[in-house]
Amino acid sequence: MKLLKMLTCTAASALFLFGCTTVQEMPAEKVSQECNTPELKLCRELLIAFIKNDASGFVNRLTPENQKSFNKEDFTTARNNMLKTVGEPVSFRYLTSPEFVKLQPHVWIVRFKRKDLAQKQEFFSEALFRIVTGRDKNGNIYVLGFNFL
Repeated sequence: MKLLKMLTCTAASALFLFGCTTVQEMPAEKVSQECNTPELKLCRELLIAFIKNDASGFVNRLTPENQKSFNKEDFTTARNNMLKTVGEPVSFRYLTSPEFVKLQPHVWIVRFKRKDLAQKQEFFSEALFRIVTGRDKNGNIYVLGFNFL
């Protein structure tokens, strides 16, 4: 019985250690090789554009259809609303990509910085950000949707 418990713990530890790790990511850093896919590269580019306030960089990564309903002005409005409610986005890190058949959702954590009402103390908060990617019939990867959870 003791041997069975030890084997179970060893197997669980091995699964934990060899899985795809979560990497805290600043825009200039690289994600670990195990989690480096074209879809995650596209997600990182989208998040970097969001943090740098690059409306063109953000919108250009959306599908052509989504670019019609979410343009540069919409990006600016949405980001300004985020600044007022959550603060300035400063970093992000990859969390997970749940398994789906055709689409690939990717969940990231975005970290925000803001000051208290007296503008004396700085504090941070985090929010989950989901990016859904997919490929067209030519194999091109696009961001199909995104939202804060």
